[in-house]
Amino acid sequence: MRHFLTKLRVWFPPPLILVLFLVTDVLTASPRFTFGGVNIVICALLAGVSLLVILHTAWQMRMKRTTLNPLHAHKSTTLVTDGCYAWSRNPIYLGMSGLQLAFALYIGSLTGVLAVPVFMLAVARLHIDFEEEQLRKHFGLEWERYEQHVRRWL
Repeated sequence: MRHFLTKLRVWFPPPLILVLFLVTDVLTASPRFTFGGVNIVICALLAGVSLLVILHTAWQMRMKRTTLNPLHAHKSTTLVTDGCYAWSRNPIYLGMSGLQLAFALYIGSLTGVLAVPVFMLAVARLHIDFEEEQLRKHFGLEWERYEQHVRRWL
């Protein structure tokens, strides 16, 4: 089973998983599940905050000169624990979840809204579990202390 999940990780990187969920949102959209101007404002705010979290986290990783590629967590040079990482061990995936939710709400996809936890589960099983295992091996006690103090999502 582990070998199968490893193959799936390569075939389905997190951005592709997000795109697949967004396409599903489009295919299941219904205008009767949108709520006018309030809906647009809420979705814009959620999408804006989510995008900011993703971009800030990517910038942090770049400044620390460590890998952003989830398939190569073993190449991490620094355990980043400040900024967005002070309140979530996976701020980029959290931001992606926020984008998926904002988009589903915006286009009126009830299925998409209900699928956000499925997106989070898919990313957790295909990527986060493997990444955290690699980080635990690579950073040891430093990772364990961080893992005890900061939640996986929020």
